[in-house]
Amino acid sequence: METSKTDNTKIAPPTRDLSTPYGKSGKRREANDIIPALSLKHPVFLALTSVGFGALYSELLVFLATYYGNSLGSGINIGLIAAVFLLVAGGVYISFVLPHRIYKPRFNNYSPIIFLIVEWTFSIMLLLVLNLAVLVAGIFLVDGRLEAVGELLRSLALYAVVMIILYHGLTVYVRYVRYLYETEMHESYKIVSFAGVLSVIVMIVTLYLLQFDLGRMGGNLPNQGWLALHLSIRDVLLLSMTFFVFFWHATVLADH
Repeated sequence: METSKTDNTKIAPPTRDLSTPYGKSGKRREANDIIPALSLKHPVFLALTSVGFGALYSELLVFLATYYGNSLGSGINIGLIAAVFLLVAGGVYISFVLPHRIYKPRFNNYSPIIFLIVEWTFSIMLLLVLNLAVLVAGIFLVDGRLEAVGELLRSLALYAVVMIILYHGLTVYVRYVRYLYETEMHESYKIVSFAGVLSVIVMIVTLYLLQFDLGRMGGNLPNQGWLALHLSIRDVLLLSMTFFVFFWHATVLADH
């Protein structure tokens, strides 16, 4: 008579590949990347963001050169504005990609949120250098005229805040929440609450800035129509990019 034996050996649960794109197969070279790069997860988002900011900055320089005038030839104007477009588009893309490549080997030295904040800090430094380069190019473009430089500084400050806080800040939040999803440590009500509060804050700030630009459109300055056109194009671009990044973050967070 055979005696049945009970196998008490525990079978370990399968290990989750945290580098795998959400619901898709990942690349083996990224197998040790617990918080994968945006260039791997969201290449289309990075490409559209880079082109959008490139268009925003180049439109500003077109306005400054035509509204305030300069002593440069049309060929130099076109070449400089095209160079700024490429510089900004490439610089914004690098600000998302380069920090992760540099700090990825040091992931185990930080907690996940500190790791992302360190990357964010490096991104901010890159973006400040980028805006300084655009400022120098803009001053050269407008022959150093103070009123034009003042307009340039105001716009660069606004664009830098949008890049640093709205885009990079929101991507840090999305990447951290995705990490919490993958490690099953998330609490849905906290995520929804934060997203709701952030949406309200951004809406209030956007309405304030729109009111400021609408006030400038109704003035009696020379070439007021050209100023109104520039402000309209800028506001439409900024609103479109704001809706775009919020739509992207909502779709990414909903995919879990």
